[in-house]
Amino acid sequence: MSFVGSSGVGKTTLIERLIPLLRAAGLRTGTMKHASHGHDVDKVGSDSWRHRRAGAEAVLLAGVDGAVLFLAADAEQAGDDSVVVDRLAELVPVHLAGLDVVLAEGFAPLSDLFVEVRRRGVPAKEVSSPRQAWLTITDEPSTTEGHYGFDDLEAVARRIVDHAGRIEEQQDSDRPE
Repeated sequence: MSFVGSSGVGKTTLIERLIPLLRAAGLRTGTMKHASHGHDVDKVGSDSWRHRRAGAEAVLLAGVDGAVLFLAADAEQAGDDSVVVDRLAELVPVHLAGLDVVLAEGFAPLSDLFVEVRRRGVPAKEVSSPRQAWLTITDEPSTTEGHYGFDDLEAVARRIVDHAGRIEEQQDSDRPE
């Protein structure tokens, strides 16, 4: 489920506040964050940095606190977001399997199911989807179905939990007996 919106509207904070609500409802929850500015967690000169610089296609940096997987992009494609989306198509089923819901931030909508986040005074980012947002979270009052305020996160979490339950029911009905 993608969370889309302009920089500075509060997507990260919103996801941060939703995670405990979804986990309390029993959903195994994961996130994906698009680093459009080439975010890097290993430092220049570190072993993992040296391995990547030497040309390793994948570097897994693991420690007691967790792990980070770096996957190389071709130098010619380094600034191309479509490469990121193509890599996600490979990574999500492998590395995020078993989760009930994955909240993606900073990507164009990865499916028809996306949440648009808006704030008064912040110009809205053009969403590249032929469909309207599944949910909209905004600080502007609205009585429109599917529109929620930043203080209505329990209701947003219930919608996500209900949707995840419908997906699981659909998957169960698709399994051969």
